[in-house]
Amino acid sequence: MKLIKNFILNSSYQLLLIILPLITAPYISRVIGAHGVGIYAFTGANVQYFILFAVLGTATYGNREIAYHQNDKYKRSQIFWGINFLSWITAAFSFIAFFCFILLTHEYQNIYIWQSLLILASLFDVSWYFMGREKFKVTVTRNFIIKILTVISIFIFVRNHNDLPIYVAIMGIGSLLGSLSLWPYLRHEINKPNLRHLNLKKHLHYTIILFIPTIATQIYLVANKSMIGLMDSVTHAGFYQQADTIIKMALSVIGTIGVVMLPRIASMHSEGNMKGIRASIVKTFNIATGISFGIFFGILGIALHFAPFFFGKSFEMVGVIMMLEAPIIIFIPMSNVFGIQYLLPLNRMRAFTLSVTFGAVLNIIINFALIPLFGVIGATVATVISEFAVTAYQYFSIRKEFSFSDLFGGLWKYFISGLLMFVVVFWMNQSFKMTMIQLILQIVVGILIYILSNILLKTQLWLMASDLLGKMQNRVSGNHIRIDQDQEILEHPLDTIEASIDQFDILFQEVDEKERLSHANFLTTLNNFENTLKNVTFNDELNKNDIIRLSDFIAELSIMMSKKREYLKVQDQKQLYQFAQGLNILVSKMEKIAQEEHSPKELKEWFKNELGE
Repeated sequence: MKLIKNFILNSSYQLLLIILPLITAPYISRVIGAHGVGIYAFTGANVQYFILFAVLGTATYGNREIAYHQNDKYKRSQIFWGINFLSWITAAFSFIAFFCFILLTHEYQNIYIWQSLLILASLFDVSWYFMGREKFKVTVTRNFIIKILTVISIFIFVRNHNDLPIYVAIMGIGSLLGSLSLWPYLRHEINKPNLRHLNLKKHLHYTIILFIPTIATQIYLVANKSMIGLMDSVTHAGFYQQADTIIKMALSVIGTIGVVMLPRIASMHSEGNMKGIRASIVKTFNIATGISFGIFFGILGIALHFAPFFFGKSFEMVGVIMMLEAPIIIFIPMSNVFGIQYLLPLNRMRAFTLSVTFGAVLNIIINFALIPLFGVIGATVATVISEFAVTAYQYFSIRKEFSFSDLFGGLWKYFISGLLMFVVVFWMNQSFKMTMIQLILQIVVGILIYILSNILLKTQLWLMASDLLGKMQNRVSGNHIRIDQDQEILEHPLDTIEASIDQFDILFQEVDEKERLSHANFLTTLNNFENTLKNVTFNDELNKNDIIRLSDFIAELSIMMSKKREYLKVQDQKQLYQFAQGLNILVSKMEKIAQEEHSPKELKEWFKNELGE
């Protein structure tokens, strides 16, 4: 339940990140012009080099390490202060190098000075800590407020092309305030720093290891704009920036899955729950690819007339760049699942580092070959080839854990669904004059065609969505049964069990390390859950999907129990551990029988016997 809550929180923030640029981008493009947008993109890309060296790989490393020690305040305090002190040292060197760069640069000096606020913002950014703790509400709330204030400031103070420095200043100040606003939340989260236990050498070692994939990943964003600005033109760097903005907005919702799953996968890895990890990866891969194919074909359909309508007539070339760059909407979510959600939490740094380094080097080589010949178009093609190379390399690294058919076997259904949508949307885009109503109509028609095609082809994304919708419908239908005098639960037996799991989870939500759960409350809740399992009855409609669904519920409960043991009295910890071990055995049996052929009646008898034990 916490995972779903975190996904909703992050999705809502990512939705804001989509909506706000849709409001500001047309305004900024028209007010400061294509050249102004190009200057902002070019200088911002150059500043990113210094930001990368300022923070090294601390965000990813810190997120993972905090996730490993979510419930140990002493250790997570050590990790937090060690990483921050290291960041402050590296940032000091980065600032010195940056101001030397400004003195040697004769163009855009005033813009670079305001851009330096982004280095300060990255220095004080501790969102990685709250992500590792899976406390996404803190970061989401803060970002909502800051982003909205930033947008309001843009409309008030940026009035013409001479206001480019003001625009850069607003963006920098907004980022800095956003980073600083998180620090008050740390008061009750961590202890005061112990300068004797900062472990700077250890943190430096691991952050440097992570720095290589971090800088390699950022190369696609940074080097492309820098190389276009130097080898083609600053204006074309602005075109690339606007096209990339739309593509990245589309990717942001899918990227939410990775942000939520990384700490969860890391936590499961620390508990040795490899089965849970593999099941989560297969599910998130289906969700990510199902959504990405729809977005990919949707952007292909609307891009050509969308760009001049949205950004202005001088940005017509952006539509072509969007279409050429669109394939990364498929490749990046795949590599996000393989790399960020699997290789990284499992500490398989060599494969992850080699994959992104290979992609980065390939990107630069192809840029040198294609930009002199084709300009910004060549850089876009280089990006797509590089992203595909990263995805292919990462899958090759995990091919023994995940078969090709398990992950890619059903993708043809998403391709067919997306292709049908593209044909209709592209025809509408080319046949009618682009207006806001026409744009909304094209998007709505495209979504409806994609959803209906998914339903007809029975894709995995639709099967998971329909299962979720069925559960939600049961919860609000009012069709209840009684288990005992104090508990009202749902008609389907599996909803009964899930409700009991929710009750067990709620029991721990207000409990922390200082206030351990009472022995009486623990026994009462544990007995209620055991009785629910033993007394639940199934009809003859039981099928394999029911087994898989219940297996997921119980696996989630087992993980939650393992994480919450320290919140119990000492005498209860052993009993909870034994109960969790029993659940793990039950999950293994369920996974085995789900792969066998049994009639609904046989499954019913099997459930009755197993749950009774």
